[in-house]
Amino acid sequence: MKSIKYFLGLMLLLVLVTSCHEEFDQPPVYIPVADAVPNMTIADFKVKHWKESTNYVDTVTEDEVIHGWVTANDISNNIYKTVYISDGTAGLSLSISQNELYTKFRVGQEVVLPMKGHYVGKATGQLNVAAPYNYVSKNGDITLECLNMSAAEMESLVQYNLMPDVSKVDTVDVEISEFQGKYDSETLRKYQGLLVRIRNVEFVEADGRTPYADDASSSTNRMIMDLGRNQLIVRNSRSADFATTPLPLGRYDVVGVLGYYQTSNSDWQFYLRTIEDVIGEGKKGTITLPYSVADAIEAQNIADIGWTEGYIVGAVAAEKTTVSSNADIEWNAPTELDNTIVIADDPECKDYTKCIVVPLPQGSAFRADANLVENPQVYKAHIFVYGKPGTFMGTSGIVGNTGSENDYLLDISYEKMQETFNNGSIPRNWTNVTVGGDTRWSVYSYTSGGKPIVCAQIRYNSTPNQDAESWLITPRLDIKNAKSKIFNFTSEVNDKGNNRLEVYVLNSKDPVTATVKVKLNPILPPRPASNYSAWTSSGDIDLSEWADGEYYIGFCYKAPAGATQTTWCIDDVTFGMGKVEVANRADFETMGDATGQYGTFTSTKGWVANNCCLFQGGPDELNPTFPFIGFMTENPGIYAKAPTLNGKTTSVGTIVSPVIKGGMKKLAFSYGAAMSDKVLSFRIDVKQNGNVVKSWTETRNNVTQKTAYDFSATCDISGDFTIEITNLCPSNSKSNKDRVSIWNLVWEN
Repeated sequence: MKSIKYFLGLMLLLVLVTSCHEEFDQPPVYIPVADAVPNMTIADFKVKHWKESTNYVDTVTEDEVIHGWVTANDISNNIYKTVYISDGTAGLSLSISQNELYTKFRVGQEVVLPMKGHYVGKATGQLNVAAPYNYVSKNGDITLECLNMSAAEMESLVQYNLMPDVSKVDTVDVEISEFQGKYDSETLRKYQGLLVRIRNVEFVEADGRTPYADDASSSTNRMIMDLGRNQLIVRNSRSADFATTPLPLGRYDVVGVLGYYQTSNSDWQFYLRTIEDVIGEGKKGTITLPYSVADAIEAQNIADIGWTEGYIVGAVAAEKTTVSSNADIEWNAPTELDNTIVIADDPECKDYTKCIVVPLPQGSAFRADANLVENPQVYKAHIFVYGKPGTFMGTSGIVGNTGSENDYLLDISYEKMQETFNNGSIPRNWTNVTVGGDTRWSVYSYTSGGKPIVCAQIRYNSTPNQDAESWLITPRLDIKNAKSKIFNFTSEVNDKGNNRLEVYVLNSKDPVTATVKVKLNPILPPRPASNYSAWTSSGDIDLSEWADGEYYIGFCYKAPAGATQTTWCIDDVTFGMGKVEVANRADFETMGDATGQYGTFTSTKGWVANNCCLFQGGPDELNPTFPFIGFMTENPGIYAKAPTLNGKTTSVGTIVSPVIKGGMKKLAFSYGAAMSDKVLSFRIDVKQNGNVVKSWTETRNNVTQKTAYDFSATCDISGDFTIEITNLCPSNSKSNKDRVSIWNLVWEN
C-alpha cells in the first residue's frame, strides 16, 4: 500500500512538472539533524576530565554526549585552527588541524559531540577536545599534548544540528579582576573558552599608529586595561584581516574568547573574533584620548575615572576652603600653598569657571613635583592628571588621585636640568630602573679644581655576579611644543672599559615594554688610560623626529657579568635650550591675508596653494585664526600661516613648491585639522625633472580637532627638486571635507 501511494504521488508530481515546464523548482534546503542526544553539560564534562597537569590526553570511555553553539571561529584568521562552543554552562575549545573552519562552524551553529572513543586534554594548560599530539621542543624534548584533531577525526565526531541561530550565542559580561592572577582549577574551568564582553577598556599601546599585530612575529601581544587598571593580553595574529589596522584610541567594550597559556608563566589571553568585536566610538579618559578640562567640568561626578589634560595656571589661594570666584585662585607662581594646583585648557586662562582644582596629596610624589611653591617653573606646564572628574572645594575638580607617580604626567617643554641632581638624589620625576643585576644610578658629589660637581653616576656592582642593565630616564619631554627640539648632556668615564653607556629615545618610562626604543648617537668621551676622562659634551641632539608623541630619553648602562668597575657620570642635561636654526622654509606667511576663503595663494618665493584656504595661528579661537597653529618655528613672536588643502574630490587641494636648489636631507612640517574632520590623508612627493623620486603618505585616523601633529622624514636628495603635497580625499566627498592645514614647512640640505 505504501509503495502504491508513493507511485501515485510520483506520477502526479511528473504531471505537474511537465505542465509547468517554464518554472524551475528550488533545490531543497538541507537542515541537519543530529542523531545523538546530549546527556552532559560542558561544565560537568570539564570537571570530569580535568587534571592538574599542564599537558595530558584523556580518552573518553563512557557514553558522554555534549553539545553547544559555536561562539567563535577563524573567519578573520585571528583564531587559528580552533572553534569555540558553549552550552550556557561553560565554554570549550575544539582544536582542529584545518583552515577555513568558519565555513562549517558558523557562529550560532549547534553541534553535538558524542565523545566516547574521542579525546580531551590540555595543551599548555588549555583544555581542548582534540587528538594526541607530540610536541617536540627546540632541544628535542617531547611533550604529549591534546591538540589538532584531523579533519577526518572532526567529521567522525561532530554532528550538526539545525540551522545556525545567533540568538543562542551567550556572551558573558566579566571583569578582568574576576580571573586575572587566578589559576585555581575552578577559575580555569569557568573562564577557559568562554565568550565574554569586557566593558570600558583601552588598548595600552594605542597611539594612532601601532597596529593590532606586528609583521615580525606570527602573533603579537597587545594589552587592554580597564577602569581599575587591570590588564589583559590580547593575542593578535599577523594573518588577521585587521592586523595592520591601528589600535583604536579611547575606551571601548570588547567581545572575544578567553584562552589560557601556561609554561614557565601563566597567562590569560583574549582573542578577538573580528574587528567588529571592538564596540563603540572611543570614549575619552585614556592617556591618548584624555578628557579636556571642559570635558571634566561638563561631566562632573558623571564621567568615569581617567586622565584629564590641561595646563597648570595657578593654585587655590591661602585661607580658602571653597572656590567661587577668580579671587580665590592665585594665577601666578610661586604660590603661597603647595596643596593644590588649578588646571585649564588654555595656559593663559584666569577664569575659574573654566578650570578644575586638583588636590596634591600630602607627602606624595605628585605634590613634590607639581606644587607651585617649590616648582614655579611648572607654571603653565602641560600636565595629565588621573582621577575622576568630580566636585572639590565647591567647584569642579579631580578626585581619587593617589599622588603616586602613576597618577600624573608632567611635560617639560623647557627645562635647564644642570641643577637636577643637586639635592643629593635622583629626582622623583626621573625613573631609575634596573632590568638586570642590581647596579643602580645614584648621585655623586666631588670637587674638581675647587668647583663642586654633583652628577648622576653608575658603577658595576659585582655582587651578585651577573649581567647588568640599568636605566636612568628623564621625565617626559614635550617635544612638540618646545621652541627648540635640541637635547644635550655632558658625560665622563673612568679608565676601565668592558661596559658601556647607551642613550635612547623611548615612548615609555618602562624600557622593557617600550614599543619605541631608538638608539641615539651622542658624542661620548674616549676612555682614558687611567683615572677619569674630561667632561665631554654630547653635542646637539635633534629630537624633532619624535615631535608627534610622548617620549623620554633613557641613559642605559650595560655591563657583562664580572665587569670591571668602569664608572659613567652624566650631568648638565638640558632640553629646549638649543638655538633654533632653520636652513630653509616655505614662506607661507607671505601668501596674503588669512581670510579662510578657498582659492589659490602664491607666496613671494613661488609656493602655490591650489584649492586651499589660508588659516593662521592666533591668540583667539576665531576662524581663520586658531591657537593650535601657533607661531613660526624660528620666530616665536610671529604667528604661522597654514594653507589648508581641501579634500573635496572635485577641487582637490595641493601645495606646490618652486624649484628648490641644493638638495634635501630632511623635510618637516606641522599639520592638523582646524575643522571637524576626523580622518586626514595626504601624499608628499619630491620630484626631479617631473619624476617622483621620493614619496610619503601620511594618514591619521581619529583626528583630534585643533591639535598639531608633526611630519618628519629623512631623505637623500641631491640637485634641484620640487615638493608637492596632495590631499588624498579619504572620505571621497564632493563637499568640503578632509581639510588638512600645513604650516612651518622646513627642509635641510
